[in-house]
Amino acid sequence: MSTLQGAIRTTLARKQGWSPHGKEELPAALGSSKDLGVLRLRGPYLRYRGERLYPAPHLFFSKKGEPLARLVLGEEVECDMGLVRLPKLEKNRLGKRLSGWLIAAGLEAALAGGIPPTETFFQAGDLWEPEHRVGIGWNWETRTAKEGQLYGAIHTRPKSELQIEVEVDGIPEDWHPEGAFGVSLGGEGRIAQVTITEGSSEPRDRLPSPSLTPEGDLLRFTVSLLTPGSYPKPCQVIREGPAKIPGRCVSASIDKVWQVGGWDLEKRRPRPLTSLFPPGSTWFYEAKREELDQIKELHGKLTGNQQAYGMGEVVIGTWQEGTK
Repeated sequence: MSTLQGAIRTTLARKQGWSPHGKEELPAALGSSKDLGVLRLRGPYLRYRGERLYPAPHLFFSKKGEPLARLVLGEEVECDMGLVRLPKLEKNRLGKRLSGWLIAAGLEAALAGGIPPTETFFQAGDLWEPEHRVGIGWNWETRTAKEGQLYGAIHTRPKSELQIEVEVDGIPEDWHPEGAFGVSLGGEGRIAQVTITEGSSEPRDRLPSPSLTPEGDLLRFTVSLLTPGSYPKPCQVIREGPAKIPGRCVSASIDKVWQVGGWDLEKRRPRPLTSLFPPGSTWFYEAKREELDQIKELHGKLTGNQQAYGMGEVVIGTWQEGTK
């Protein structure tokens, strides 16, 4: 989002006559290097072949040639965190955890405690290809290569039908850009084509409603991130989940926390690294039956820090007790 919000705000400012090379200040409505001003963002999301893609909860494993398997919770075990219940594969299943994206129908199946149909699941190789490049440092004065500055880089080549989208709210009425145009995106300034769509999300992009059924007085549910989560106490979040979630966190399936930096244009130096929980991170909870409505209200909400940037969007699902 840090890259995309910069492109969005630069585009809006240029439409108001601002230039990054001029002496004018960035329009006050667009904030500063520390905030977004009046803007509120959601996403970013991927869209492929006209369908929005959502990060798959970290619940699914597979072995080549076999159908997907879903994690279940095992019995309590002793570890450095005390007594915990660890997610594990169903009995007699092998494989590795799959990272990927689901269309709305697949996400609905996952949140309902089931297995997403194969055709609803996309992995990175379905959406883009890595391009390996070799470069060398260049001395523009002598027009010769610099000694010892040969390097390699991996670029990403998206499939032609892949798009990145961000929902933007708060734009002043007379500022709305129209049509399609090109913008400079990212550190290398590559040109990206932008299309503006007015209004709320299409019905097919709306999150499926959570399917939660209490078992007696007990309600079991999951909380999964759709966008990176920024939280003030990462170690506590690993154990207990995001703050203000009803019930008790009993387990989690989380990838390594990301360390994300960036470049501070104002101070002309790297930004400090911050820890972000990756999309797909999932926590397992148990709560009381009377907390059902409160839990449903969390579906699609933003949690943690930097909510104006779309951080910490969560979806609510269900899980069943027992191993198979």
